[in-house]
Amino acid sequence: MTLRKISDASIVISLFRYFYKWYGYIENKLMGIFHNSQTYRLAKGFYGGVKICFRYSFLGRISETKQTSSGAYNRSWTVQYLINCYKRWKDKAMCYLRTSLAILLAKNTKKILYFSPVRIISIIVVIAVITNVFLSIVLQKQISLWGWLMRGLFLFAGVVCLFCKADWVAVKSNSIILRKLGKN
Repeated sequence: MTLRKISDASIVISLFRYFYKWYGYIENKLMGIFHNSQTYRLAKGFYGGVKICFRYSFLGRISETKQTSSGAYNRSWTVQYLINCYKRWKDKAMCYLRTSLAILLAKNTKKILYFSPVRIISIIVVIAVITNVFLSIVLQKQISLWGWLMRGLFLFAGVVCLFCKADWVAVKSNSIILRKLGKN
């Protein structure tokens, strides 16, 4: 904790962080300018054309890149140590993520949404109808009697479906359209 306070109070480290932040920003901007330049696009298009036209010729063979694994990396103690550290940290992070409260809440929400598709659709329909009516009134749009009738029917169906407790299996087994889609 003391090292953290020292690093936060250090002028040299603060300047290093400041310049590093600006260096990354400038580097990203320069790369963006470079990739949007006409020269880069022409060179990229020419290279792609050469690869397509001469795919099986000598030029096509030399333009292919192959990844080779080096035995020096496999035998290096430092590389193996870094790989093992990375794997350990990744496993710890994945373990924390699997047991975190946010993941458990997301899984529970997914179960709730999976087991009540009619309620979710009805929430969307009710919100859409209310928003449509509100915007129609605010923007002073003229709605015919038929339009009000349709909005009322959609709102009634949405409100009634809010109390439906059908799960996905029941909806899928009772729906003619979903049964036809499931056979294909």
